[in-house]
Amino acid sequence: MWIITAIFQAIGQALTWILPVSESGHSAIFHTFSQRYTGACSQLTGVIHIGIAIGIIAVFYKLFFYLAKSFFGAWNELFHKRLDLKHPTSQRSFMLMTILSFALMIFYLIPAGKYGNVYGFFNSTSHNESLLGEGIFIALTGVLLMVTQSMFDKRSKPLPNFAKALILGLVAFIAVPTGGCSLVAGVFCVAILLGMSDKYALRYSMVMSVMVLLVRGIIEICVAVTTVNVVGALIAIVVAAAVTFFAIKIMLYIIKIRALNFFAWYDIALGAVCLVTGVFQLILK
Repeated sequence: MWIITAIFQAIGQALTWILPVSESGHSAIFHTFSQRYTGACSQLTGVIHIGIAIGIIAVFYKLFFYLAKSFFGAWNELFHKRLDLKHPTSQRSFMLMTILSFALMIFYLIPAGKYGNVYGFFNSTSHNESLLGEGIFIALTGVLLMVTQSMFDKRSKPLPNFAKALILGLVAFIAVPTGGCSLVAGVFCVAILLGMSDKYALRYSMVMSVMVLLVRGIIEICVAVTTVNVVGALIAIVVAAAVTFFAIKIMLYIIKIRALNFFAWYDIALGAVCLVTGVFQLILK
């Protein structure tokens, strides 16, 4: 039974993370209707997140190789006092932007009263006995996809790279802990609206995803209440990585044929169902 659970959970998490829908939203829907949510963190979830990160790296291995090379090269130049930030290469500029975007995550640690910290505040929208919050954010994701679909191949007024990095970092900052949000959809769409190419935007969202997935996966494994055995973990990682690999290929094709509207309508319809369900949950509570 645990093997089947590992396989199906890996498939579900990988698909809903990579495609422009919400992993947290679908998780909340599943736990709401199955009445299986206990509030406990599972090691299996963390293992699968690491598997998804591995799948992303497998697809964009050249990108990650050059980013790593640029990162360590920058440190070497800094050590020898030869670092030039005024005229960086495109690879170094990409690397610096993603690091700046990810650096905003440190603000999660800011105290936030009864929620513990800022992360806890945003995360309180998930599994809070109502699907109302998830419905709102899933529907908003659909609207954002529709706007992005209409803006393909159009270029807005360019902003400095540091400004783009901060904006995309803020999007990721909100999307990661908020139920119903999708980091991939949010970062990709906003990057397009900021004037980036679809190729650049998707790769930016994937690099941000790997950073988030690895950190989140490690934390989830460390603080988990429920455990997973070695065999189950290996199966989950392999399945998650494989599904992620093919899901990215699907995503690349969808972007190529400019078919984001199909996911937009899906998100809007699913968001509407969650909204109605959430309202009834609050009334009957």
